[in-house]
Amino acid sequence: MELIYWWLPLVWLVATAGVIGLALWLRARRRARTLPDAVPVAHSDRLTELPAYRAALARYRAVLYGAVVVLSVVLIAAVVMSSRLVSISSYQPEMRNRDIVLCLDVSGSMIDYDAAIVRTFRELVDEFDGERIGLVLFNASAVTYFPLTNDYRFVREQLDHLETDLSSPLSDYEFINGTLLGEGSSLIGDGLGSCVMRFDDLQQERSRSIVLATDNYVAGDPILTLPEAGDFATENNVRVYGINPGDVESKDYIAEFADEMKSVVLGTDGGYFALADPSAIPSIVDGIEAQQTTRLTGEPILVRTDEPTLPFLLSVLGTALIMYFGWRLKR
Repeated sequence: MELIYWWLPLVWLVATAGVIGLALWLRARRRARTLPDAVPVAHSDRLTELPAYRAALARYRAVLYGAVVVLSVVLIAAVVMSSRLVSISSYQPEMRNRDIVLCLDVSGSMIDYDAAIVRTFRELVDEFDGERIGLVLFNASAVTYFPLTNDYRFVREQLDHLETDLSSPLSDYEFINGTLLGEGSSLIGDGLGSCVMRFDDLQQERSRSIVLATDNYVAGDPILTLPEAGDFATENNVRVYGINPGDVESKDYIAEFADEMKSVVLGTDGGYFALADPSAIPSIVDGIEAQQTTRLTGEPILVRTDEPTLPFLLSVLGTALIMYFGWRLKR
């Protein structure tokens, strides 16, 4: 336990001493003014020796002393609360040597599906614990929306922000920034190749997976074709799991694109799914978690937790007792 604002008790001490000193000075001054008007009373000792008087005086002193003690406890509780009493602990987060890059096509043909895909990504994130996760957006060029990280609160905040940006009628379309720098649009092979390169230290032995969301509808001149990007992923031991929102019976005209994408991702020992496939999320999670993993221990993290409960309860109970003692003193 420690106090965040450790200097506040000193301020309270000085203020309390000042108030007590002022009260004693005012009392002495008042007594000095009233002393000339005092009227001597003879044989007052007879009154003070009466049993009833002594009993009443004892009760009065007990109540007064009790009020002083309770007031002291309330003041101490107030000092502790204002100084922020915290408990100190540390823990070492557990990480796994699995990296996952979410790779999202944000070209024009995908805009109607991207918000739903981001929601799918968020459901995927909820299934993991300890893996590093990153997000790359691509069209004619690829940009890192957020790098590989195991800060899951940050990941969820970014995915929520992206979903809002994709679906809101008031969107400023900031998600397209940096994605229009190539020849044409929806350069799928370049996008997948860029996602492979987002893994740090490819020579280190780790489990690496990409979740690629695209309709595989190319409208430009890519540097890498999708099969070439698939080979690049295989060379670097990266599995690719494809999610295709265009793979539906009502869109038979893109069947050849779906077939090519399916062939490429299965060639990396990954998996292929239509966006509407209810087995997509559990299958991708099972596929990623089935890969070899090692539990790693991260850097120790110091945690400060506020502990206001006890001083707060003491201050509430003490205030109630002070009100009771005040009532007794007036009787």
